Amino acid sequence: MSGFRMTAKLKIISGGQTGVDRAALDAAIELGIPCGGWCPKGRKAEDGPLDPKYPLKETDCSDYAVRTEWNVRDSDGTLIVTRGKPTGGTAYTIAMARVHKKPCLVIDLDKLSSPRKWGPREETLDPRLRGDDIVKWLTENNISNLNIAGPRESNMRGIYNDAKEYFKKWLFSRSSG
Repeated sequence: MSGFRMTAKLKIISGGQTGVDRAALDAAIELGIPCGGWCPKGRKAEDGPLDPKYPLKETDCSDYAVRTEWNVRDSDGTLIVTRGKPTGGTAYTIAMARVHKKPCLVIDLDKLSSPRKWGPREETLDPRLRGDDIVKWLTENNISNLNIAGPRESNMRGIYNDAKEYFKKWLFSRSSG
């Protein structure tokens, strides 16, 4: 399997919502990669309170937007995984990256070529690119606390499985290529 050796200093930050957030946390936990982040008060998620296995801190309110902003604020950069142009909470995450002047990389799983940009600080990578390409972005931007976000499962059916597979195959692969 191609991939790269995950650096010991990388920590995954995510809010725990169904879909991409949860896929990032589950893949990190399964592979022993440090993870954490903020979740809304009451450990709120669309499928009910988050399982205690997710090492997330609660914000002081149940507003998803606060959780999103705090995860962007407390990370060194954000990786968005989606299918198509980001909307809703995913677009809000990108907006918060701009506000906090944090790098934001968008991976569109529907795009097999022709990377496109959605703003001055975002970059979009072809999903076929290997972990080495993401590591280059992480290194160039000095990212050790990586916020990972994207659509919730109810807004994009199947995104949890697609994102988790992508993370385990490319981003979180511990084999050397």
